[in-house]
Amino acid sequence: MAEINSTNINDLPTDPTNGGSIGGNISLEISENRNIPQQQIPSTNLSLDQTTISQIVNGLQQASLAGATQLPSRDISLNTNNLTQDPQIQPNYIPEPKEKNYILDSDDDLNNYYKAEKMENSLDSLYDELQGPILLAVLYFLFQLPFLKKLIFKYLPFCCLKDGNYNINGLFLTCGLFGFIFYLLSKTVKHFSKF
Repeated sequence: MAEINSTNINDLPTDPTNGGSIGGNISLEISENRNIPQQQIPSTNLSLDQTTISQIVNGLQQASLAGATQLPSRDISLNTNNLTQDPQIQPNYIPEPKEKNYILDSDDDLNNYYKAEKMENSLDSLYDELQGPILLAVLYFLFQLPFLKKLIFKYLPFCCLKDGNYNINGLFLTCGLFGFIFYLLSKTVKHFSKF
């Protein structure tokens, strides 16, 4: 017994875009085509007699005398360097290995690394050698500026004579200040050069 909410499959409409029709059931027609074997063409062996062969040979000889069997000059390669410079035609040719030689490559890489390291170390040592004299020259220049001398004369009058030159106290003060600033700057530069 069929349920109330179900439809028989034969009662459903079919989609007309897929070859069905909305109004009716599906009907399939099958027609079988039988292939009728065609008649086989009999193969015949052609045999050439001596006169035919001699005519062909004479024709080829006449064509070669007339130049008809030669290649046109546009087909002849003028550049033969690829044939003479090919390393594979050498009698004792050993082809390059297709795999990488990692041992030799790593040795080359190590040598290149050590050369670069040596160059960097030489530049670092040159920088370290020149750092001190350059820093001293800049400090000496700053301490000789009239601006600094006027500041010392204005705020520390006991270090200067009445004409503005340093007395012995002023020389000791500027010398100590010069050394202290040089020490601070050199330590600061060394600290930041580690980064």
